[in-house]
Amino acid sequence: MKQPQHLLVITVDTLRADYLTCNGSDKTKTPHFDRFAESGVNLAHHLTSIGSTLSSHCSLFSASTPMVNKVKCNGMRDENKRKTLPLIAAENGYQTAAITSWCGFQAQQGYGFQSLHSDHKAASLENRGDKTLERVQEWVAETDPSKPLFLWVHLIDPHTPYNCPEPYPQTYEGSVEFSDYIVGQILKEWDGKMGLENTMTVLTADHGEHLNDHGIEVGHGTLWHTNLWAPLMISSPGHINPGTRIPELVRQIDVMPTILDYLKLPMPYDCQGMSIRGLIEGHDRDLKLLHQGQAFYEEKTANAKRVPDATTIRNDEFSFHFSKDGTLSHVFDTRSDPGEERDLCQGDKVEYSVEHSIKDSRE
Repeated sequence: MKQPQHLLVITVDTLRADYLTCNGSDKTKTPHFDRFAESGVNLAHHLTSIGSTLSSHCSLFSASTPMVNKVKCNGMRDENKRKTLPLIAAENGYQTAAITSWCGFQAQQGYGFQSLHSDHKAASLENRGDKTLERVQEWVAETDPSKPLFLWVHLIDPHTPYNCPEPYPQTYEGSVEFSDYIVGQILKEWDGKMGLENTMTVLTADHGEHLNDHGIEVGHGTLWHTNLWAPLMISSPGHINPGTRIPELVRQIDVMPTILDYLKLPMPYDCQGMSIRGLIEGHDRDLKLLHQGQAFYEEKTANAKRVPDATTIRNDEFSFHFSKDGTLSHVFDTRSDPGEERDLCQGDKVEYSVEHSIKDSRE
């Protein structure tokens, strides 16, 4: 079967997987996310590599963890050490573009997209979802659908300070529902000209958010499950069976190899992740993948620190939290304790920080 002609990737900043109705939430109503999940596969236990926006997207687009690609926190201008998905796509004839809702992606030159909108800080009304939607509509109207296209759209909502317009309440839940509406409009706009039937569409998030859990009122940057569990849904009509749901652990670093597999694009030899196409299509089961999470603080250059401030190792059964010196500090049986509340180790507490996310919300 012929591969999809286009690639559309939508990332929603700070979106917790458990705040989508299709993942069991009763806190919000997310009909567009839910409808999209039904159109393809919902990878219901997807973990990101890190809880900061610049680094997480670098892991997404390079299939590598921050310790490997060296983009360890927001603001880092050191060169990414791995080849990215937009560069691979462009080398193979795709027109690539990124329309984002945050100026911070300039630090990594937008990961190599041929055109990039990355302006204003997180709290700016110019980056609200309806403004981003207008830019997407303009790009779609001006773009030739006969050529292979790769568009990445990043929505800053539902990051604090919850700038969503009426009738949505200015809360995390209201921002999730506003993001749901904007995603629905983007998909409608794309379908009207490019055709979703000709497109592999990926919907995911860079990280989750603390909402009065683990002693943190709001913020991100830690390695608790609420910060790393993010939605991942993929649709590709004719290639992925609609209504597929996979509860097995998958990793952010597996997304790029999976896309390359479906689009029949060359796979870099040094990808840390792997294609999970076999899992999606039902040929593989029980992969027993190991996930590594990393957290870095006060990091401005690639060589400033050799080790992360905290590391986690997870599988489908347990999570292990290691402190800066490598000491095992927390162990949780996530089969019976998915919220990581009953520590089986009770070592010295890992010192996590959400300061960068609080700073972003004020700017």
